Formats: sequence, C-alpha cells, structure tokens
Amino acid sequence: MFGVAIRRAATTNSIGLFAASSTISAAPRVFPQAINCIQRACLSTQKDSSQIGTPLPTLEIDAFKRSAAFKRPTSPHLFIYQPQLTWGLSLFHRVTGGILGVALYGGAIWYLVAPFTSAAAAAYITAFPWIVKFVAKSAISFPMAYHTFNGFRHLLWDTANKYSFSLPGVYSTGYAVIGATFVVGLGYALY
Repeated sequence: MFGVAIRRAATTNSIGLFAASSTISAAPRVFPQAINCIQRACLSTQKDSSQIGTPLPTLEIDAFKRSAAFKRPTSPHLFIYQPQLTWGLSLFHRVTGGILGVALYGGAIWYLVAPFTSAAAAAYITAFPWIVKFVAKSAISFPMAYHTFNGFRHLLWDTANKYSFSLPGVYSTGYAVIGATFVVGLGYALY
C-alpha cells in the first residue's frame, strides 16, 4: 500500500546454523525517516557488523533471577488476604467440576472395560454396610448438588441482574447455594 516490501535473508552464524534477518526496502519518497528507524531499531535480530540495532527479546529470561537482581520483594500471594465467601465458592466450583468430570469419565471407562453387568454391580453394592454406602453416595451427591446450584448462580450473574451483582446479592446467593447444597446433598445421600 505504501510501497513497503519486506525481504528475508538467511545468513549462517559461527556454528553453522541459519539465522533469519529482516530488512525493509521501500521507495525513498514514502516515509524515509520511518523506514530508516524501523531498519535500525526494530528489525535487527543478531549482532553483526553489517546490521545495526538491538536484539529482539527472547523467552529465555528467568523472571525470578531478574527480580532478585533488582531486589524486588516477593509477592505474598493469597496468604495475606482474609478468606472470603466469593473466592471460596469459586475455588470449590472448579474443584467439584474437576472431581465430577474425572468421576464421570473414569466410571464410564471402567464400566466399558471391566467384565461385569449392572445387575452384578447392584448386587455387590447392596452387600456393603449402610455407612459405607452413605459415605460413597455423599462423595457423589454433595459435589454434584454444589456444582449444579453454583452453576445456576453463575447463570443468574450472566443475566446481569442488578441484585446478583451487588455485594449483598453475591453473599446472599452464595449462602443460598451452600444451604441448598446441604439439603439436597444430604437428601440424595440418605435416599
């Protein structure tokens, strides 16, 4: 559009590998100062006598060593903050989603691979004591109830309801999720 063309040239360095360098050639009447600035400062990738400029940044910089060299303080991260309902519910939503995903796919793969029928599995499970069945059902029902109710809470946030975005609304819906999780999870575990 402005008469600018980019040309790539391959040169070998001292160990025989190829390194690419870029130069810009343009018509002299189209922004000659800008072209010279780009050629000098931006496009040089290696320190060579034929090229002038600074090397491009690489991803081989160790940020921790660099911070230590500048004597920057280390961030205290989460340990200085008071626990809040909002980040606790967010953390448990992610954890329960992961647990439910692993349980769903793991159970499906196990059901396909293991040589048993549904009737044999039901007969085997009914032989367990009541407390073992209660703990196993609780391990499934509480994460499932929590993840479902907190998912509904997030859907409420997606509607951009004024009440759901206010601080009292966030806390009241959070406590409602905890209460509904306890009631429904316990109901499923006792059923």
